[in-house]
Amino acid sequence: MEIVRGNLSDPKFLSSKMEGCDAVFHSAAYVAVENINIPLMHEINVVGTKNICRAALDANIPKLIHFSSVHAFQQTPTDEPLDEHRPLVSNKNAPPYDKSKAEAQHVIYNACNKGLNAVILHPTGIIGPYDFKPSRMGKVLLDIMKKKMLININAGFNWVDVRDVSNTAINCITAGKQGQHYIIPGQWATFKQISTIISNQLHFRTNYLTLPFWSAYLALPFAFMFSKLTGSRPSFSRGSLHALAEQCQKIPGTLARDEIGHQSRPLIETINDTITWFQKNAN
Repeated sequence: MEIVRGNLSDPKFLSSKMEGCDAVFHSAAYVAVENINIPLMHEINVVGTKNICRAALDANIPKLIHFSSVHAFQQTPTDEPLDEHRPLVSNKNAPPYDKSKAEAQHVIYNACNKGLNAVILHPTGIIGPYDFKPSRMGKVLLDIMKKKMLININAGFNWVDVRDVSNTAINCITAGKQGQHYIIPGQWATFKQISTIISNQLHFRTNYLTLPFWSAYLALPFAFMFSKLTGSRPSFSRGSLHALAEQCQKIPGTLARDEIGHQSRPLIETINDTITWFQKNAN
């Protein structure tokens, strides 16, 4: 592996590094559920994607795999299955991140019309081992492990293992169709269910109470104040609560299974492997 530092705003640099490559995986993005740094988010997620496409076309890249998000789709109606026929986000009042990923997808479509062989992937909530940062959800898992989240809210999400996302992305090199987008889900589970898996792995109780979802909104000011006092990122925000409140639980992922061989392992395996990795690597 060769690590090269560069900038998404420099298409010539990107093209020079793509020369001779068999495929490009575009996973660089500004991920945020809050309304913060919106100009930077647009510059990275939308303009950066334009530059990646321009560079890939200049370098004659045989295949580009673009990582989008399940949030690029309209989530309503939430009681119907979410598949590739669902329209992309278009509401001007939608969260900025969701809008940026939808706009970036249109950028990919335009590049495909110019001859780029690109495929788009829409993972759900990605979790798993090798979470060095850690991610927002990785921090939640760590907090549960350390008994810092003894109270959960009655909510959940569809979680997919990072290793399964990676394997499916690799499959796209040969199997993904030009201009096609694929939703790659895992398993829907509540935070209480995740806490139970962690409790069984660690052999001690990590959850003592589950509160109604609406009660989380009452705690928002305290989470904000705590993050300001400690300088840490809040474990939840109004944006993250919105993402939990407005989501589709039924995400079949049929097209990804049939066309690019997507397979998702059981969530209990993902959680247990992640906990074991954190135990060995987290400070």
